[in-house]
Amino acid sequence: MSDETAVAPATFDPAAHGWKTMKGPGFSSLVGPIWAKRDGETWRYAFLAEEKHENRQGAVHGGMLMTFADHAIGFVAWEAAGRRKCVTMQLENQFLAAVKHGDFVECDTEIVRAAKTVIFLRGVLKVKGRPVMAANGIWKVIE
Repeated sequence: MSDETAVAPATFDPAAHGWKTMKGPGFSSLVGPIWAKRDGETWRYAFLAEEKHENRQGAVHGGMLMTFADHAIGFVAWEAAGRRKCVTMQLENQFLAAVKHGDFVECDTEIVRAAKTVIFLRGVLKVKGRPVMAANGIWKVIE
């Protein structure tokens, strides 16, 4: 994670720090925007927690965190598969800390193993470098 996200969450503007929004159809448009930024040879993905992402306790809903992890880790799987279509076969999540309105949530993703038609990945969602959720998943290349 970079120092740029150390800015106060309520005033953090991802676009001012080189992040670009990803426009997606359907479900993606309802939970986004998801932000993307080139980081060397890879891409980083993030979202800015909004009121629409909150549960009744005022924290970001766990379903939103899982949805974001599925998208962010899935984008990395898609790149690893040579931009061929992939689907999530399995995704396990562990919630580590609450995410609040205004937090900028980034996903660090690692490819554990990439076979011809199956990719194993690990992701950690972080706010200001602090882990808030861990995820392990398997993606199937279908093209």
